[in-house]
Amino acid sequence: MNANPSEIGERIKASRKAAKLSQTELAVKLGKTLRTIQKYESGEIEPSIATINAIAKILNVSPADLVGYHQPELKINSLSDVMALFVQLDKKSEIRYEIDVKRPPHHDGWSCSIRFEGNNANAQMNSSLCLFFEALRDQRLMLETYASTQESFEAWLEKELAYHSSAQLTEKETEIISNEERLKRYIALMNAQTEAEKKTAENGSLND
Repeated sequence: MNANPSEIGERIKASRKAAKLSQTELAVKLGKTLRTIQKYESGEIEPSIATINAIAKILNVSPADLVGYHQPELKINSLSDVMALFVQLDKKSEIRYEIDVKRPPHHDGWSCSIRFEGNNANAQMNSSLCLFFEALRDQRLMLETYASTQESFEAWLEKELAYHSSAQLTEKETEIISNEERLKRYIALMNAQTEAEKKTAENGSLND
């Protein structure tokens, strides 16, 4: 989780005492050794998110409480707020999204989509986003088809957000270049794109 193990340990210890459980009692309920519980509480070892969830359930607290994560209030009151959010995402080094737009007359319908490539080596957090959206799709479907409750959805979301709360994002470095260099790079990119399109067309003709 990349969280601070000693801080997590302190929260486990405080929550255990609030629940009036000894380390031995917690160890028995968790199916761990007493020494393991002691290592958790001292910060010697960091419990996995699955263990955090199990401890939280036993101590009747939320996993977010043990990790030390508090979900910020995200205010989205207008369409411009949504647009600004995507612009801000585009400034982060660890995330990269592609934009697909389909509209007449080249397509029957009109749609746009944001795509995160999970195997993008230059955007290492894309894979985590892909896993999150896969789970969100399933959780949302269960909620909309009445197979789950809003409380269950919120509990799942809290665990997910707490788990990834320590995965910090950094700003992309802004490259400052002259207009001459910018034009040079633009021409090089356009030439490369033309060559790629030409090869694709040639390969298509050979396959016909």
